[in-house]
Amino acid sequence: MVLPDLTLNKIYNENTELYQSRNGYRFNSDSMILSWFVNRTCSGFNSENSALEIGAGSGIVSIVLKRRGFLPKIDCVEIQKSLCEILEKNIEKNSLSNEIAAFCADFADFANTKRKKYDLVFVNPPYFAKESGHLSSDSEKTLAKHEVAGSLADFFEISKNILRKGGKFIVIFPASRVQFALFSAAKSGYTLKNIAFFRENASTKPATFAASFVLGSETALFSLSDAEIFELRDSDGEYSEIGMEIMYENKPSF
Repeated sequence: MVLPDLTLNKIYNENTELYQSRNGYRFNSDSMILSWFVNRTCSGFNSENSALEIGAGSGIVSIVLKRRGFLPKIDCVEIQKSLCEILEKNIEKNSLSNEIAAFCADFADFANTKRKKYDLVFVNPPYFAKESGHLSSDSEKTLAKHEVAGSLADFFEISKNILRKGGKFIVIFPASRVQFALFSAAKSGYTLKNIAFFRENASTKPATFAASFVLGSETALFSLSDAEIFELRDSDGEYSEIGMEIMYENKPSF
């Protein structure tokens, strides 16, 4: 039975269902894009590698990432107790307790006490600066969307404590803040490896980008001239081939 303040939705395929807050923070297409990009970028990873998601929310990114065939075990850190409870519920619901572990903690505290080193850290961080945008009265939405509990720059810096040298940091972020992201990464000792921009269709500007950075590299790994641009929909408003690949395992029947 679904609790009154939660909804249960099928996502990605017939066998994946996620609980979400009915009136609190709910995931959007950025979560699906991030899981697709991580899986694509880390295709060479195996079960011996280790991964960490910062601010996992309800767990959609890591759970769908597992459904895509991602082999490493994933640790998920979520600061909000209400979301952490949903995260744990979703891990159990999707029979992934042996593949995904949930930690209800502030990321800075987690990184300072965790002795484990990771090969990958990924995040869909708050995208509004603390002083910009309308602050929602709902705490879940406020912390998820505004840099109240930490900014991308903070996550880059803190991740150095738990990311192996040469490890990857992957993020999805608004295209309007790409300069901030690249500056923050370089300031913390990361080098851009690849970047992709995503837009609704060919006639619109990119709304978001996903990028992979490497910690500790001193040589250029990527040229911005090689940046990719993907359209989620075609001119008829239907999902493009890439859009379908991002959103669904197969053409949905649900």
